[in-house]
Amino acid sequence: MISRSTRRGLILAAVLAAGSYILVQRQDAGLEPPTQGLDTRLDYALERFELRAYDTQGLLAMRLWAPRLTNNADSNIGQIQQPRLEVSHEGFKWHIMADNGVISADQEEVFLAGKVRVRREGALAADQLEIDTRDVTLAINERTARSTAALRVQDLAGEVEGRGFFINMLSNEFQLDNDVRARFELPN
Repeated sequence: MISRSTRRGLILAAVLAAGSYILVQRQDAGLEPPTQGLDTRLDYALERFELRAYDTQGLLAMRLWAPRLTNNADSNIGQIQQPRLEVSHEGFKWHIMADNGVISADQEEVFLAGKVRVRREGALAADQLEIDTRDVTLAINERTARSTAALRVQDLAGEVEGRGFFINMLSNEFQLDNDVRARFELPN
């Protein structure tokens, strides 16, 4: 048999539970429904920004870093101050430096503005290559670079000038488009 004080405690607990339930139901009825279509995107800036992408084997395939990245929520376009990019593939490493950059809204392309330097390194000294130009478009997934601006290419053999180029960093190929002039030193 239950003692008198236990019975009172159980009755009091049941009354409190019922009262709490009724009170919560009344409060919920007075609430407005959640706001529909609320835009939660934000403008932001990142200092000392760094992005790393890895290949299917878990090896570093691409690295992008900059002192500052800002993002505009309305356009979803990011702006990069002094971007630096490294792309590694099959023993070659491409280094790209620019004054400024813009990341497209779909994040598939990076538009590099101002002075742009593209440098290739490889295992052999003959693999070294430097391209100085302006205004380059990088396709991130394809790992290609292209420009219609004037350029100067230097390697161990000499120097080439022209206008416009296309680089495929995966196949390690580049193509010069127009007004190509070359200077080479021939051994005696």
